[in-house]
Amino acid sequence: MAILFSAASLAGCQQKSTPVSSLPAEDMEAVIQKKVFYQDLPSGSGIEAAGTGFYVVGDDSPYLYLLDASYTIVEKTALFDTTSFASGRIPKLEKADLESMAHFRYKDADYLLLLGSGSAATRNKAFIVKQSAPAEQVRALDISPFYTFLQKILARHSSEVLNIEGLAADDAHFYLLQRRLAPGVNTIFRFDKTKLLEYLMEGRALPDAATFYIRLPQLGPYEAGFSGACIYDDKLFFSASIEQSLNPVDDGDVLGSFIGFIPLYTLGRAGNATEPLSVTALPLHHADGSLYTGKAESVVVQEKDENGGYKALLVSDDDLGHTELLEVTLQPKTKVKE
Repeated sequence: MAILFSAASLAGCQQKSTPVSSLPAEDMEAVIQKKVFYQDLPSGSGIEAAGTGFYVVGDDSPYLYLLDASYTIVEKTALFDTTSFASGRIPKLEKADLESMAHFRYKDADYLLLLGSGSAATRNKAFIVKQSAPAEQVRALDISPFYTFLQKILARHSSEVLNIEGLAADDAHFYLLQRRLAPGVNTIFRFDKTKLLEYLMEGRALPDAATFYIRLPQLGPYEAGFSGACIYDDKLFFSASIEQSLNPVDDGDVLGSFIGFIPLYTLGRAGNATEPLSVTALPLHHADGSLYTGKAESVVVQEKDENGGYKALLVSDDDLGHTELLEVTLQPKTKVKE
């Protein structure tokens, strides 16, 4: 059962939430089919579908990038002042740390919502990009009260610092994914879509939040942490990674990256912070079986195949100012010949 929080009590691909049968995650493997490297797109952190192409944002960049169907950068839009980008990367202590992005429709217009991680005062920002003609329009918001509200929810079960890494939307809800730091827990915040948009677009009251707690796979003592999200086929797809870092600001060695999904109708089983819902996540690997050692940051699902598998795109950050795009298939596990 979800825990519902209100402000008063504390003083991405969209479909309806109904169960759909498909191949279970534990019967799948995640295989990288293609990689595209971007020298001049720093620190890719979010990806969202854009018609036949894709939007990409980097947490070290002031731009929103548009890729065409062949993954070529065809356009970029400045989200905020680009002065601090003179060196090719925004300094760590100054960046808005845009980590997540999702499409929404409001009053007959299409928008993108981009969120900062909330892990520092400079990161308590949201950007709303109107996609309608005559041109893209960008609106910047300081949503510090919203992030303070989320931090207070986290304080109920740990001293963990807020670190929002994923954002997804279906017809009824927005889902924000909190990346865990030890001794915390991966957390999903769910908001009524209409009420959150009224807060963001019209300045109305903070909406209530339902919270769900998730346990992801471990490598040694380290548990994977959420890094991105998308909704497709009535499932919350997520990317995740294991990074040896003790805080949400400094980078660390990457031990592995994952993709997985949570059927939306099962979220009600994830309401206990001390006994989180255990979820299968598939390690990313190459066709030769070797593990992928980059840091997956975000995911968007493109299609479902006739075998119950999926085709997805992920963006990956190498912590050196570059981005890698991964074309990945979630497919039935390869049977080992005896």
